[in-house]
Parts: sequence; C-alpha cells; structure tokens
Amino acid sequence: MNKQVELLNNEGVQLFLKGKFKDAKIKYGEALQQFPKYATTLNNLGMLYLQEKKYKKAVLYFEKAIREKKNATYFLNLGHAYANLNQIKQAEKKYLKSIELNSNSLMAWKSLASLYQFQKQFYKSSEIWEYIISKFSNDNYFRIQLAKDYISLREFQNALHVLHEAVKYEKNKDLIWYYTASIHFNFKNFGLAKNAIKKCLSLAPDNERFRLLAASIYLGLSQLNDAISQWDYLLKQNKTNHKIRVEKGVALLAYNMKTEALRELDFVLSYEVNYKALFYKALVLLEINKKEKAIKILHKLTFKDTKFKQKAKQILRNIKD
Repeated sequence: MNKQVELLNNEGVQLFLKGKFKDAKIKYGEALQQFPKYATTLNNLGMLYLQEKKYKKAVLYFEKAIREKKNATYFLNLGHAYANLNQIKQAEKKYLKSIELNSNSLMAWKSLASLYQFQKQFYKSSEIWEYIISKFSNDNYFRIQLAKDYISLREFQNALHVLHEAVKYEKNKDLIWYYTASIHFNFKNFGLAKNAIKKCLSLAPDNERFRLLAASIYLGLSQLNDAISQWDYLLKQNKTNHKIRVEKGVALLAYNMKTEALRELDFVLSYEVNYKALFYKALVLLEINKKEKAIKILHKLTFKDTKFKQKAKQILRNIKD
C-alpha cells in the first residue's frame, strides 16, 4: 500500500464526517481501485453504508475488511449492521468476538448490553451494566440503564440503590427522579412518588411521559384537580393528543363527572374513530340513561377486534340479564 491510497482514504473520511456521502464513496472507491484489500477503507465504506441504512451492503464490506484483518472495531461494526437487520444471534456473536479481541472496549460492552436489553434478557444486560460501571465509567447513563433493568426484573430495592447513587451526579437527574417516582408509585408510596416527580418536572416540564406519571400519582392521592392540570398542560401543547384526552375523560368518569367526561370523549371522536373513547362514551351514556345509544355503540364494538370487544359483550349480557 502506498501513501496515495492512505491519502484517498483520509479524504474520504473527511467527506464522510461532513455528511458528503456520495463524494466520500468516490474517494473510497479510488482508494480500493489502487489497493482492493485495504481493510481500513473497506471498513470505512461499511460505515458509510451503515449510515445510509443499507445494512446488507454494510455487512458485505465489514466482512471483507475482517477477511483482511481481524480487528475488534470491524467486528463491532459488523455487529451493529446485523443488529439493524434484526439478526440478533449474529450481532451477539460479533459483539462477543469484538470483546474477545479487545476486552477494554466500552462501546462493545455497551452494544452487547443494549442488545440483551432489547431482547428483554435483563439478567444478562444488568450484569454487563454493573461491569461497565465498576470497570469503565461513572456515567449516569449506565446507572439509569441498570436501574431500568432492575425495575424490569422487579428488583426495586436494587434499582432505588442505583438511583440513589446516581443522584449524586449532575447528568440525567430528570430521568433519575422519574424512575424513582415510578418505583414509589408501583409500591403505592404516593407521597414519596409525588416528591420525586415534582423534582423531575422542575428539570423537564414539557416531557409527556413525566407529566403522565405525575397525573397517575395525583390520581393515587385522590387529587383529581392536580391530575387534570398535568393533562391540560400537555393538551395546551397539542390539543389533538387523543391518548391524553381519553385518559382525562376516563378519570372524569371515574369521579362521576359525566358531562365533563363526555365532552372530552366526544372531542376525540370528532377527529377519529377511537375504540377506547367509544367504549367509555357508551359507559357514560349508560350512566345518564341514554341506554339505546349506548347499546348501539357497544354492538359496534363487538364486531371490532380490539381489547374492548369482550368488555362490550359482557356489558351487553349484563344489560340483557
């Protein structure tokens, strides 16, 4: 290999970093014309195709690079390509091979843990997050991933311990308080959950997921007005957020505020066919003695393959009896 090949490859890298993929591809092609087996350029071309989401082509070039040189980074990149193709076993094998060649690669360990987490193999992923935290990094990202795995494994005390350590650091405090709140909510420790979610919202007031948890916590405390304020905050941002409006309508019905519930559900139904909204509208209609209209809606729901089909059938049986 001569310096000209290396120069062409490096020019390709600079173009790639600037997002000029077409020009980078030309430079890589010129380099490979002079030295077809140059592993660095073969890998770089694979990276380019990975960015373009042409994963099969990426696999092809990473494998060519590996045939020329058994490099940990090339195996890692090949693992990414297989993961994006949803070829999970192949991705796992390549990540493990990358770690075998370079056991100090944080990215390889992180990729393997993320792969296991995606597969819901939380015992495996949690072990790797623990290893990363002890061996490589104090970054709160890894603590949060570990806490999430513990929550999925229902090891809530372990999760709280990890979050307690994480809150000592500045990064990702909104997520730390969110997961802390969700754990306390799960145990019906609504007071502790409320304190945590308020700290969370002070850091990220516009986050929908955080506001929805806050609404659930306030409902747990029987503080309907505070729950409504969470939904209304989000609805001011997007009045057609139908998921939130239906949730609000269901809560209003639970508190026997039928007129208000019907108004929210009808708003949703004026935009779309929403089976949850239809089901709860039928319940409201039954409550206000508009039985015929309710039965008509419930009959419609029995012909739709949704989670409300059997519920509608049961209510109709109850009405008939």
